[in-house]
Parts: sequence; structure tokens; C-alpha cells
Amino acid sequence: MLPGKTHYYIFISGTALLVVSLLFSQFMLSISILLLSANWVLECFPFANNKHKALEKWKLIKGRKAIWLLVSIYFIHVFWLFNTTDFEYAFNDLKVKLPLLALPIIYGGSAKLNKPAFRNLLLLFIGAVFASSLITTYILIGFSKFDYIDFRYASLFISHIRFSLLVVLSIYSLFYLAFFSDIQSARRLKICYVILIAWFICFLILLQSFTGIFIFLLLLPFSFIWFSYHNGSKKAIKTSYSISVLLVVMIVLYGVSSICRYNRKHIDYAIHLPEKTINNNTYMHQPDLEEYENGYKIWVLISEVELQREWNKRSSYDYLDRDRKGQHIRTTIIRYMTSKGLSKDSMGIYKLTEKDIEMIEKGYTNHLYKNRFALYPRIYELMWEVEKYRQTGNPSGQSLGQRLEYLKTGMHIIKRFFWFGTGTGDIAQEFYNQYRIDKSLLNFEWQHRTHNQLLTFLITFGIFGFLWILYAIFAPPFFEKRYSHFLFVTFFLIALLSMLNEDTLESYIGVTFFSFFYSFFLFSFPHDKT
Repeated sequence: MLPGKTHYYIFISGTALLVVSLLFSQFMLSISILLLSANWVLECFPFANNKHKALEKWKLIKGRKAIWLLVSIYFIHVFWLFNTTDFEYAFNDLKVKLPLLALPIIYGGSAKLNKPAFRNLLLLFIGAVFASSLITTYILIGFSKFDYIDFRYASLFISHIRFSLLVVLSIYSLFYLAFFSDIQSARRLKICYVILIAWFICFLILLQSFTGIFIFLLLLPFSFIWFSYHNGSKKAIKTSYSISVLLVVMIVLYGVSSICRYNRKHIDYAIHLPEKTINNNTYMHQPDLEEYENGYKIWVLISEVELQREWNKRSSYDYLDRDRKGQHIRTTIIRYMTSKGLSKDSMGIYKLTEKDIEMIEKGYTNHLYKNRFALYPRIYELMWEVEKYRQTGNPSGQSLGQRLEYLKTGMHIIKRFFWFGTGTGDIAQEFYNQYRIDKSLLNFEWQHRTHNQLLTFLITFGIFGFLWILYAIFAPPFFEKRYSHFLFVTFFLIALLSMLNEDTLESYIGVTFFSFFYSFFLFSFPHDKT
């Protein structure tokens, strides 16, 4: 039997390996959970020098309703095998969700950490996020030989959306370490924390994850208000409310101005359309087609003859080929040139820079996307996708448009399986069936599940299983008195908000992210203050 301190060191080392692997390696993530599980089980064996440990752990687990509730989420998946026909899918799903079973027991059945250990593990996690952000920035700026097609692929190790959630959690963890007094930090460290916060905010914009940016902005007023109440002075409370209101107003105004900017039309571009180019070739004009890029009508001022000839002189991608996103490069060229207000002819091609040519080859349809440090291009892209989806009904290849199609399809499935759901293993098949029933225009390669975790639960388990899972997620903090704790509440809101836009618990990284931080902040924090 290992001595007690050895088990403690293995527990700390396993946790350290987990928080780093969460950013870099799914394989090592599995190793860390196996290590923590084996250590926890071995610690329970009643050998001569540890004969009461198993009983102590059992009493600890038995008295914590929060553990049983969290573990019940996994057993709901097991129980709903009764309603399943695709057991191969179901057993794979159960394997993916094993962290939901293991981590609440491991952390709930272990003693709370001391302050230095908790702080160091939190800082190690932040350090891993920082290292990954530097690697991703190196790629995004173009210093590496890795030639990514889209910013979504610049995050090498995990999904860029999952990564953005970890960045947001790091920001608010640093906010906690810098401005709350529970875990004391030297002044120079607090300055470092503030600098890191600024870096992570800039990186979020560079990463262009709208989910992460939205959640960060949504939690910002909440953090200021929480800080002011923690500070205790009436002046701080009034100031925080004023700052929060100002932030909300600024966000709303920016949103409104972005919508107005998107809807602004350049009327002059499609008036007095010439019949010939300067080279005496005929223009193609279809001014009745209401399609725009940056407010310029797309299907006017087009000379296919000149476009093809001049494009092929400047690019190794033939005019009749596809770009690197698989789109017809002809269409990409026309849309991109329109976004700059250029005529689609030899003169327009001449005015394109080498960077413009590269962007077109990569499949970017608007010159706005060159600016990686601006938020508006991402907002523009989302609004364009919604508009396109409304016009054509086909969201293929469009992030937001596809999510709207997934939601619509999911709602149709719920009507058929409202009471008892599809079962643990049949949800993918039922989505496939529903796409056929609805005669969806969505291409087969994009026909995925709902991308909304709460809706996924409702579809899979029906109303009864769904309500129990909601109870199992929301109730534990009340039993552990954690709804007054900044770190837990912040994480909880990040996870919950992500579930509205992602199947957070349907991937191994996502389910480990949720299970670990939920358990870590719920059970392992040194004491019960803020």
C-alpha cells in the first residue's frame, strides 16, 4: 500500500497532467483520468496502514448528494439503452462520457486542496492556455509553415470553440486571482495577471470565435458587479453598476451600428451600368438579383472573358477550378471583387493585391476577412449566412445557417419523441431520417446533430430524462453552497451558455472540460468564501 502522501502527490500530478492535456493531447487526457481513477481506488484498499480509508471515503461520498446527482447524468445514458436500437453508437457514447462518471467521484471523494495547491493548478491551466494561444497566434499571423484554410483550423489541438471557452475561463480565473483576496497574490503577480487578461481578450478577437467572444462580453458586467459587492463599499457598487450599464449600452450600440453598416447599400454601383469594358468586351448585368457583398450588388459589371484571362495570369488556380474551401473559384473571385467595389474585369483584377489573390485562393469571399483583429468581419459573416439561408433555404457550408437548420430539424424530432426520446444510441439515425422527411436542402456531408446540448438531451431522453438532467446539473451547487462562489458560478455560466450553441458533452474534450471544472470548483476549493 502506498503511503498517504504518495497518493496525494499522485492526485496532484494527475490533475496537473489533466489540465495540460486538455489543451494538447486527448491521449494524455485519457491517461491522466486513468491515473487519477487508479490512485483513488488504490487509496481505498484497507491495508494495514490505511484500513479506515475506504470507510472514510464511503462516508464522504455517501454524505454528498452532489456527487450522486452528477453521476446520475451518466446513468441516465445507461438507463436509456432500453429505448435504443443502435447499440454500437450507444456504447461509444457511453465510453466518451466516462469522465461524467469518474471525475465527480474522484474529486468529490477526496479532501479539499490547500490554497497553494489549488492556486498552482489553476495557474498551470492558465499557463497551458497561454502556451496554446501563442502557438495558435504564430499560425494565424502566418509565421509557421502550416498553411491553414480557415481560422477555425488554426487551433491545432482542440476545436477552436472549445479553445475559446478555455480562454474565457482563463480570463475570469485571472480576474479572480488578481482582484479577490481569497488567495493572496503579490502585487507584481497581480500586474502579470492583468497583462495576461489583456492578451487573452486580444487573442479571443484574433481567434474569431463568436461563441467565446459573446460569452466573455455577457459575463463582463456580471464580474464587475460581483467584484464591487466583494469590495463592500457603496461607491464601488455604484461605480460597477455604472460601468456595467455603460458596457451593455456600448455592446448594443455596436450591434446596432454593425447591422446598419451591413444593410447600407451602394446605390451608385448598380446605376448607369456600361455595356462594354475599356477593352470593348461585353459586361454581364443582372441588377434584379438582390445579392450583395458590403452593400455592392454582386451580379453586375462582370466580364467573364477578361476575368478568366487575367485571373489565370495571376494565380495557379484555374478560373474554372475550385478554391481551397471547395467552392467554385469563379464565384469567390466575383464576390471578393464586389466586396471591394471593383468592376469584375481586367482592370478589377489588376487592382487586386497579392494578399487579395491569396485570400481568394483560400476561399474568402470578402476583403473584410483580411482584418483578423476586428470583430465586425465575423458579425458580417454571420449576418450574411442568415440572409443567405432565408433567401435559399440551403445553409450548406455556413456555420450559423447550418445551426439554424439543425435546430429546426431537432424541433421536428422532439415532436415525434417528446415523452421518452430516441434513446442513447438512436439520435444520429433519427436526425438522418428527419432530414429525409423534411427534404432538407442541407448537403449530406453537413447533416449533423443539433449543436445544442440541452436540445440534444431533450431529443435523446424525452421530457422526463431531460428534466432530471437539468436538476442534476443545477442542484449540486446548492448542496455544496457554491452559488456564492465566483469561480464556480463563472465556469457554470460559461458551460451553460456554451450548451446553447454546442453539443458540449458529446465530445471527449467537451465532456472532460465540463466534468473536471465542475467537480474541481465544486469540491476541491480550499474554503467556502467568494
